[in-house]
Amino acid sequence: MITIWKRALATTAIALVAGVGLTACDSGADKASDSKGSQSQTESQKQAKPSATMTADDFAQRINDAQIEAGSTHFAQTMEVSGQKIESSGDMVVDADPRKTRMAMSMPGGMELRLVDGEMYLNMGELTGGKFYQPSSEAGNPITEQLNGSLDQANLGKQMSTFKTALKDFTAEEDAETIDGVKTTKYTLVLDSKKLFEAQELEIPAEAGIGDTIEYVIFAGDDDLPRRMVTDLAGSAITMDFSKWGEDVSIETPAPDEITDKAPGM
Repeated sequence: MITIWKRALATTAIALVAGVGLTACDSGADKASDSKGSQSQTESQKQAKPSATMTADDFAQRINDAQIEAGSTHFAQTMEVSGQKIESSGDMVVDADPRKTRMAMSMPGGMELRLVDGEMYLNMGELTGGKFYQPSSEAGNPITEQLNGSLDQANLGKQMSTFKTALKDFTAEEDAETIDGVKTTKYTLVLDSKKLFEAQELEIPAEAGIGDTIEYVIFAGDDDLPRRMVTDLAGSAITMDFSKWGEDVSIETPAPDEITDKAPGM
């Protein structure tokens, strides 16, 4: 069971790096100090937002802008690992500054993962005494090394370059599924996994068992917001549905008495 959860967590981290990392990257790190300029640019983008189907050239930019404009989302994930189905759900706050991105994800058995301002907290139930353990990348933890590395590299220029370098195939199928009442277009992206992670100066954890390519199927509405993401990482099938875009979300760091320095026996 511990091995399964270790692989599940590593796979989730990779999904965040390769998936969310491409679609929720920093939209203006070099202009962070100019808030008025950023606001004006956002308003300009709203007015000039195209209505056509996204293309390989503008997909990352448009889906990124839409998520930052919305600011938050609820997600429900189903992952099949080693013949077992693991269901989880949570909320995410998306920010132009990747270090301000926040996520809270609940898993079976009272397990919970939180990401707050670049710091990860893991509540592994009995394995951590019902408290949150904060892994240290300095200790060589592969999960946090991947996640922290992706946050360090998450800036628009880097991500757009990575996207174009790693993309091997891109297709768009209009009038696909209706998800949560929203008509969507189905986008299929095939990425070269080696180029994807090398461009971000990251190593792929052995636990994830990533192959030569990673295929993502993303269903997005006319508002460019993703409604569903489907991928298969080393035989682990992942489906993630997104809803409630733009609703108020509060995700906080666990209280000091909720944190333990005892590492789970993974």
